[in-house]
Amino acid sequence: MKKRLLAGGLALILSLGCISMVSAGIQGDSLVSLSYLTGPYRNGLTPIIQKRVEKAAKPIYDTAVAKVTGGSAGSGQSTAGGLNDKVTLNLGASLVWTAGSGQVSDGTLVDVSTGSEVGIGRELTVSHRYLAAARTVVTVTSKNAQWMAEGTWSSTAILPFTDVPVNSWYYGAVRHVVAQNLFNGTSATQFSPLMSMDRRMMTTVLHRMAGSPPVEYSPIFSDVPDDQWYTDGIVWAGQAGVVSGTGDGTFLPALNVARQQIAVILYQYAKYAGYDTSAADNLSQFTDSASAAFWAKDAMSWAVAVGILQGSGGRVMPEKSATRAEVATMLQRFQSWAETQ
Repeated sequence: MKKRLLAGGLALILSLGCISMVSAGIQGDSLVSLSYLTGPYRNGLTPIIQKRVEKAAKPIYDTAVAKVTGGSAGSGQSTAGGLNDKVTLNLGASLVWTAGSGQVSDGTLVDVSTGSEVGIGRELTVSHRYLAAARTVVTVTSKNAQWMAEGTWSSTAILPFTDVPVNSWYYGAVRHVVAQNLFNGTSATQFSPLMSMDRRMMTTVLHRMAGSPPVEYSPIFSDVPDDQWYTDGIVWAGQAGVVSGTGDGTFLPALNVARQQIAVILYQYAKYAGYDTSAADNLSQFTDSASAAFWAKDAMSWAVAVGILQGSGGRVMPEKSATRAEVATMLQRFQSWAETQ
């Protein structure tokens, strides 16, 4: 935008200068009129000069943009955030909003894609590139958001966990479940994404996803005592019909959950929440579908159909224990699907 304004201005000045010089030198010549010089002659000369000025100015302009933004669009690291997270950009920092929604809450951005100014209270547009005209704060206004930023900037959305790299396949999902207060870390600096998820963790997360409704303890399972960190989650899930025991009155809280079990649990949770669970997909597309338990096939068919459960290398791996990162990903997909219901 600035380049075009500069080029247009220079072209106009040069054009007018040329007209003045020509006019001064031929005032006595009746073959060339002033109307011709200010009309067809200038109209033909202006675009020629403008193209030459743009060509000469382009390397300077591109160098200046690179210095201001820290590189070209797309070279920044993708970052994910949740509702009410803050992205703070210092003067000259660059931002590309790639998913979700965000709003300027302080300062001013320049929308490079349109050449317009984006002030306080204005929503950002996905795929547009912005430059900070001053210290600017963008507030995330959706549950799921992603962006790329370059230059000097900071964000409350960056996770404190040293074992969840920003470029990992599960970063966005972990960021989502942490922002939604569904998961906690295993310590202040560790999330343990590759740790297997067990049944007590799973029910605790689902209880939080349901809004942590109050629970009155009852010995619904013989191996789930009162006053444990996982008690409320298991008792609530059992009373709500989201989970069932092993058939002998126990729940086996520390037992790892397999992918097919998670499909069943989320299927039951969707019914509990009143969602439509009629979607179904053919599991025969997966080479290991025959290994799925008969009691899990309907749930797995639904989970595949709505995109919660996805295969890898042509396999759906129903009996494989799920890691915390995998469960975080499934829950993010589940919530995205639930928002459409």
